[in-house]
Amino acid sequence: MVSTEIFLFIPLLLIGLVIIFYRRPDLIYNLLLVILHFMYSLYKLYLSIPLLFLRNRTPTCASQLSGDIKYLDKIPKHLAVMFWSDDIQEERLIEAAQLCCWAWCFGVKTVSIYEPEGHLKEYIQLLQYHINSVSREFISLEKILPTIQVTSPSSISSPIENETNQSDLLVNLISRSDGRARIVETTKSLTKDVIQEKIKYDDVNIQELDRRLKIFQIPEPQLLISFSSRIDLDGFPPWQIHLTEIL
Repeated sequence: MVSTEIFLFIPLLLIGLVIIFYRRPDLIYNLLLVILHFMYSLYKLYLSIPLLFLRNRTPTCASQLSGDIKYLDKIPKHLAVMFWSDDIQEERLIEAAQLCCWAWCFGVKTVSIYEPEGHLKEYIQLLQYHINSVSREFISLEKILPTIQVTSPSSISSPIENETNQSDLLVNLISRSDGRARIVETTKSLTKDVIQEKIKYDDVNIQELDRRLKIFQIPEPQLLISFSSRIDLDGFPPWQIHLTEIL
């Protein structure tokens, strides 16, 4: 008897849903949207499960990274990261210092840390202090400690300094002002030089613009990491990332 009632109930339910959706077609889209949101939430939950275990194994010395390095097919020479906090606290600076030391252990030569508003540039000396402190503890077994230098494009006057720089790792602090605003400023300078006949009109090309932008020591990163659940580069210098892999 029960099975017969269930057998009759299912067709009636389907007929009722068809009538409802026919009179209110917007309910179909709302139902599909709810299902998609539910599936996306399950996907995010699936991705977050490994992080619960990884957070407990933060490396405290360089030797702990050796096991991870052998699994990488390639290592970027220039790594760029989006700063992961709107509030610049000392704890965040220590995390940035750890990241720089990890990058050096993996063979990275340049690390660019992007913070849109440029507040991070005000903490160059403090970040340099934390990097020196963390490197002494983290790379304590190395015979010679690496030279990790923190700088920003606004503090560099010429490309010659970059050529004579003997740092094992160069850390660039960049902001939104080093992006589109820098391109506009460089373009105006290029136009002014043409008007004043310092360079010929025929010499104005992509290569010349690229050369002038490289003066500010922002090389093209091979990898850009954004510590965010949404895709938003938030004004990251566009000229330097046309071939960059974004994670």
